[in-house]
Amino acid sequence: MATVCFTPFKIPRVRVTRLNSCGQVVTGSCSQVVSDGIISVEMAKNYEDREEFFVKNGDGQFCVRETNPPILKWIDLTLTFCNVDPDIVNIVAAEPLYSSNDAAATKIGWSTDEGSSANVNFALEGWTRLSGSGVLCTGGQEYGYFLWPWVVEGTIGDMTLENGVANFTVTARTHSNSLWGVGPYNVDYSDATPGGTTPIPMLTPILSTQHSRMFITRLAPPAAACGCAAV
Repeated sequence: MATVCFTPFKIPRVRVTRLNSCGQVVTGSCSQVVSDGIISVEMAKNYEDREEFFVKNGDGQFCVRETNPPILKWIDLTLTFCNVDPDIVNIVAAEPLYSSNDAAATKIGWSTDEGSSANVNFALEGWTRLSGSGVLCTGGQEYGYFLWPWVVEGTIGDMTLENGVANFTVTARTHSNSLWGVGPYNVDYSDATPGGTTPIPMLTPILSTQHSRMFITRLAPPAAACGCAAV
């Protein structure tokens, strides 16, 4: 079995997808947003500490030397954006939207509401550039594909308005027992035929204990757009 080594760098695109409270994709006309306004995605794994069972006998020698290994509880995420998209804010932080009074009821902002984070359920995907690929690229440019299939408790961080750009951050964490499966999107090209361009979803579903996934893909990320789109 062959192996490909690679180094991810940069992050040109992310996609957020609205989920329900069970972690299932919400299909509809405003269920996903693709953005190139992402600056960074920070990840920090949060573990339950190792549990130790060391017991000494009457002579002061250990008669039990055992541990329970650390267990992953979730992954803390910090997303930093340079482009404010009200629909992204609504999906990742559940803040209610504010619309204009034109015929289209254009979404032009949001309100900060108490308790919004309790209603946050979304999936996050990210595409990176690659450096140092271990094999020749035979089917076009390759990307790193990252997936966090169920993210909850999203909140908008502090923002400073000044003589400069006002970036905004979102903090959230992953959730186990995802129902993402292989997802609703094609995220790669099939390699059944070398260099083929038949788009396919993930080959294996996300398991209930899996909080993230990363792999190389030959399928380019979707185009970025302001506002939400259908799933």
